[in-house]
Amino acid sequence: MEKQAEIIISGRVQKAGFRDFIDETAFNLNLNGYVKNLDNGTVHVVCEGQENSIKEFIEKINIRQYPISVEKIDIKYKNPTGKFKTFEIIRSEDLTTATYERMDAAVRYMREMNTNLGQKIDGLGEGLGQKIDGLGEGLGQKIDGLGEGLGQKIDGLGEGLGQKIDKSRVDIVSEIHSMRDDFKSHFDERLTKMEFELAEIKAKVASINYASSSQMNSKIGGQKAR
Repeated sequence: MEKQAEIIISGRVQKAGFRDFIDETAFNLNLNGYVKNLDNGTVHVVCEGQENSIKEFIEKINIRQYPISVEKIDIKYKNPTGKFKTFEIIRSEDLTTATYERMDAAVRYMREMNTNLGQKIDGLGEGLGQKIDGLGEGLGQKIDGLGEGLGQKIDGLGEGLGQKIDKSRVDIVSEIHSMRDDFKSHFDERLTKMEFELAEIKAKVASINYASSSQMNSKIGGQKAR
């Protein structure tokens, strides 16, 4: 449904090409009418078109971005007249003031381009960061896989080394047991031999003592006989 909206915009609105912005927004939404500055510092807009387009238009021009600051928007809806064929800017100021405003508008557009470029760079940086994160994750997985494989090799090496150490320990224990058995056998032989030699010595001593005792008794008996 078509409507006409008469709009009064208050705030810091007669600066930096705000009317050019309103003209561009109305053009993009297929609205017809005009915009002009009033002597009391407000901006006056009359536009006709689809009601939904007018509502979207009002939302888009309600901005607060340096150097423009919209503080209040008053709206009156009326029936469309159909007399507007395009949307235009009505300029009542002198040429110098209009030129300054267009220069301010150029600065505002450059600022918007800088903001949009910054957002694109941020988006690019975020996308690049995600790719780097993905690359890091993939590299991490490869390193984990390499570490796992290396860990398995180390585990296998450790297991083989452990088996060798266990076998060496068994061999050493066996050798110790064998050495102990050999020493015990040799010691037993030496002890037996020593016991035999000691028995022989005891026998000789006993024989010598017996002979000496016999001789002593013979002498004593001979003396008594005299």
